[in-house]
Amino acid sequence: MKKLLVRRFFLGRRGTSAVEFAMIAPLMILFTFGLIEVGRLMLVKQTLTHATREGARVAVRPNADIADVTQRIRDELMILDIDESVIETEPASLESTEPGATVTVRVRVGINSVSWVPGYFNFAGNEIVAETCMRREYTQ
Repeated sequence: MKKLLVRRFFLGRRGTSAVEFAMIAPLMILFTFGLIEVGRLMLVKQTLTHATREGARVAVRPNADIADVTQRIRDELMILDIDESVIETEPASLESTEPGATVTVRVRVGINSVSWVPGYFNFAGNEIVAETCMRREYTQ
C-alpha cells in the first residue's frame, strides 16, 4: 500500500520540471542577452576612449591638422566597424593653437548604431561619449 502511494506521488509530478523550465527560461534568456548587450556597450566605450587618446596624441603634435586627427580616430573605430561617429576637437582649428594650449578630442556614437539589438533595451542616454584632453607640444 505504501509503495503504491509513493508511486502515485511521483507519477503525478512528471511535468513539473517542464513547467518550471518554461517559466524560468525566458527570464534567464533575457538576462543573458542583457549581459551580452551591456558587455558590448562597455567594449565600445573602451574603444572610443582609446580612439580619443590616439587622436589627441596626433592633435598635440606641432604640425598636426584636423584631417590627421580624424583619420587616426576613424582607423581606431574601424576595429569594431563603427562608421557612424561624430568627431569634435576644441579648438576647431589646430593650426592656430599656441604651444602649451589644451586640445580636447571628443567622439560621440549613438547607442542604436553600435547595439546588437537596437531599441530593445531602454538605456538612459542616447549616445556614448569619450573625450581626452592633452597639451599642445612645443617645437624648438
